[in-house]
Amino acid sequence: MVVGRNGSNVTAVSGDGPAEPRAGRVYGGLTPEERRRARRAALLDAAFDLFGTAGYGATGIERLCTHARLATRTFYQEFPDREALLRAVYDRVIADVMDAVLAALATAGTTVRERTDAAVRAMVHAMLDDPRRASIVCLQVVGVSDALERHRRGVMRAFADVVVDEASVLAATGGVALRRDYRLPALALVGGVNELMVDWLHTEGPLPVDTLADEVVNLFLAAAAGPPDHPFRQGL
Repeated sequence: MVVGRNGSNVTAVSGDGPAEPRAGRVYGGLTPEERRRARRAALLDAAFDLFGTAGYGATGIERLCTHARLATRTFYQEFPDREALLRAVYDRVIADVMDAVLAALATAGTTVRERTDAAVRAMVHAMLDDPRRASIVCLQVVGVSDALERHRRGVMRAFADVVVDEASVLAATGGVALRRDYRLPALALVGGVNELMVDWLHTEGPLPVDTLADEVVNLFLAAAAGPPDHPFRQGL
């Protein structure tokens, strides 16, 4: 069975492969909506694999469809262009990473060290245990278009917001040294971690993931502690 043979309203579409089944028809045991979901999932999986390894620039629509075992014409029934598919697979990765961070915080302890360690390790492992994720997030979406760049910047601010929220709660309970606006340092930390992952991806024989996570934890704790001579720093 070829997943891409769907039953959506398509009239006389030219291209490779046999004709589409009539709209509304159960085909291969699947309804039109089930076939469409399967087709979209296959394209997302193919994009995750190919964009994350060969790269976005080296992966055309025909190659994506071949990898997904779909007729090329079916691509445009799901996505208007490659960039839309890139954004969709990027958003899927980001959702998984954010879920991992929030789940780690939900079960973490109450001290700044415990919460920082839990969140940072969840994020670093979610990104780097499968380097295709980090490649898509840190490399493949960069500079593709103004619209995608605005979206990427919004995602970085969303991760910075998590840092701000955590710092604000800890500041209110005495867990961090300073009560202040944490937005700029949070964005700097998120951007710095992004660059560390870019370097990790480009390095032959990179550091173990846990070693990188250790350094990121130290960066976050240093920001939380405030100036080097602040007495609170001794308690971290």
